[in-house]
Amino acid sequence: MVKRPDVGLCAGKDCRRSDGFRTVERELRRACEVSELSCLDVCDGPVVVLDVRSDDAVVIERVRTRALALELVAHATDGAELSGRVRKRVLSGPKRAKARRRIARAP
Repeated sequence: MVKRPDVGLCAGKDCRRSDGFRTVERELRRACEVSELSCLDVCDGPVVVLDVRSDDAVVIERVRTRALALELVAHATDGAELSGRVRKRVLSGPKRAKARRRIARAP
């Protein structure tokens, strides 16, 4: 059996209320193992974390459309290159560090 990629989805109150949360969640669950994460406190949600258990996890904010979710699924499953519109949403610096600390504390 092929192992499905692990992705994290912020399940904090603000992310759950964001436009597109249910759509993004549905598309990710079709192809990936989705871990619901407690609030990452970097909200401009929904927030998706690719390769959630890795030290190289990629934290992406504002994933609100089916097209963006499908692009993340393609990247997680096939290694497809991320488009410019997704790369602009990738967190770096202090916000990424903050999210990584919160992920590390998660069970």
